[in-house]
Amino acid sequence: MKILKFILLSLSFIAAFILISCGFKPMYGALSDRDQNLRQIMANIQISEIREKNKKGEERNSRMGQLIRNDLSEFMTPKGSSGQVDYILNVQYRIETKGYGIRADESVTLQNLKLLVTYELREIKIDKVILRAQARGIVTYDLVQSDYSNMIARKSALKRLSKEAAHQISIKIGTFLYSSQNKDKEDKK
Repeated sequence: MKILKFILLSLSFIAAFILISCGFKPMYGALSDRDQNLRQIMANIQISEIREKNKKGEERNSRMGQLIRNDLSEFMTPKGSSGQVDYILNVQYRIETKGYGIRADESVTLQNLKLLVTYELREIKIDKVILRAQARGIVTYDLVQSDYSNMIARKSALKRLSKEAAHQISIKIGTFLYSSQNKDKEDKK
């Protein structure tokens, strides 16, 4: 038993040593080696009002846009905005709905929701789009005989899609800004 504990402790130290020696540095927080850490930079991003874009290209406000915006704020600026605006994030989304699982009576038993979010990050100083990308998510939920249950299932699916898209967007923007910081730092050397 003592040998097993010794082996596990040894493996833990070896794993910690390998992680430290590989040059791992956190992207966020005070332990990153940046003059200004990524969390502070992301706090300088203003998230514009998010609007739904239909197939005709028309835009409108909706609850889903509000959910995505709130989730983006939660992921990107959990401690709140800094008050200084260096970047503007413009976001548009589209939701596609499709029924699956057709019964003998031709009723649908599964609903598929697909969220496509297009976004661009604009740097205010140079008035230029520095990042343009998309985030996607698909959720399927069961349809039952109760309209109320279907409504609750749809709302829950939309919330999950919103969180997933906001998470993808915040990671992409964080990675982009982090690598931009590295590039700027190397260019100055």
